[in-house]
Amino acid sequence: MVLTIVNRILLMILIMACLNVVRHTYYFIQAWVKSDTESPEKYKISNKSLWLVAFSIGYIISTIFYGVFIK
Repeated sequence: MVLTIVNRILLMILIMACLNVVRHTYYFIQAWVKSDTESPEKYKISNKSLWLVAFSIGYIISTIFYGVFIK
């Protein structure tokens, strides 16, 4: 019972991490496409958001290697 709840929480965290990475990837590509040589536009990200993206990417990579569920 407790293991089922923990597995569902881990799956929910994985989905949220994927959405976070997709969101920042979209904004990065949007800033990159709008940018040109005359007016370069940088993708600015706050320190808190940068840490969150880093943890999200790390969680996704560790999930790929170890799996999302606890057996």
